[in-house]
Amino acid sequence: MKRIDHRYEAVQEAVRTKKPPTDPLMHALYLRLIDRPCDAAVARAYDVYVHEFKREVLEAFLLVDATVDEIQSILRVQPDVTKAYSHLFFDTTTFVDELDRMDYTYEYDTSSFGKELKRYAVDMGKECLKIRISRGAYTSPSTVVQDGIRSTAYVMAQLVKINPPDSTLANSALRWATVGLKAAEANPEKDTSTVEDLRMALTTREEAVNQTTSGIAPDEIIH
Repeated sequence: MKRIDHRYEAVQEAVRTKKPPTDPLMHALYLRLIDRPCDAAVARAYDVYVHEFKREVLEAFLLVDATVDEIQSILRVQPDVTKAYSHLFFDTTTFVDELDRMDYTYEYDTSSFGKELKRYAVDMGKECLKIRISRGAYTSPSTVVQDGIRSTAYVMAQLVKINPPDSTLANSALRWATVGLKAAEANPEKDTSTVEDLRMALTTREEAVNQTTSGIAPDEIIH
């Protein structure tokens, strides 16, 4: 896999050999590196790159495939700056698949701030990153929130099945599953299989609790 900043490396080599690149954005960066006037978007992109916190925030968004419009809405970075930055310094097309993306994220250690933020972005997703960086100013669409709760609740519902019914984890999972069931039922047009799985998990846990506390097996209880 190529380095994610392979074009920046190529421009640095061009400066050393005094052979200007033909690619327009790379040529503009070449001019910037030799202190010559250059394209304003490229100059701003370079300024972002050389400042740790600016760089890491923008790269976290690019890492989770945020669009230029999404980045502009949260960071107020102009689209031409984002396009120049991704082309020159953070080319995510070098990822052959999601394994490469995960490998990059978990091997990254250039900056402790960036290491934490990039892992957060990949683990939690683009919507959570938007909320965190906007400091709560961004509100996710209700359908996205519902789907997120449904997915989390489904995972937690499975934990109910494999943990003792009176365990702390099972109780926490139960609360998530209950919330998720409400969120799923709020959108009846969605696939109902998750709803039924949640109901089954909750029913299974209730019967397990009854058996634990009463000593009576579920099939012996008269419903």
